Amino acid sequence: MAAPRRTSRRIDALRARADDPNTVDVRVGGATVATLARSRAEALGIREGAAWTPALAGRASRAAAEELAREAALAFLARRDWSVAALRQRLERAGHVPGAAAAAVDGLAKAGWHDDRAFASARVEHHRRRGAMAAEALEDLLERDGLAPGDAREAAKAGAATAAELRAEARAARAAGHAAGRVAARLARRGFDPDTIRDALERAGFDLGD
Repeated sequence: MAAPRRTSRRIDALRARADDPNTVDVRVGGATVATLARSRAEALGIREGAAWTPALAGRASRAAAEELAREAALAFLARRDWSVAALRQRLERAGHVPGAAAAAVDGLAKAGWHDDRAFASARVEHHRRRGAMAAEALEDLLERDGLAPGDAREAAKAGAATAAELRAEARAARAAGHAAGRVAARLARRGFDPDTIRDALERAGFDLGD
């Protein structure tokens, strides 16, 4: 006697969410098996009466995970700016699947929600509020902010102080009555080497002695 033929489960309904009509609960066998944006469900071929196959269930599961990661990413971006890499890592720490986190962040970047160039520019401006900074010190801070090493290096090179800017800051410090040792220590903390600091102080008119 032949085994009974297995009947495929079918999608009962796409039920719009009361809090968001553009989001639907996918119902199979009287239970919600996935929650997706209506447009995403349609793109996946999810419709009432369609067979709920393992392959379709897998695609729906991945899409739902991406949407959850996207919502979390938008919440993080609403609070502050993030680099692409740092935002992806933050989502993973929050428990989102790595693949879903990457897809969500990449999708938001393509949609213009954030990008590393704008992020780097903003962070350079932030760090430069303290005054002139050497390229290596600025690069280190940008990497701590979450920029990839190559992007941090490029942004630091463009945002580092020029010799003219460094000398102008030294002249302003002298005019304000700051001691040479205090100015030198401040510039050293910002990554400038002793020869560069000495040159800036001398050109600003500080008496450094022998």
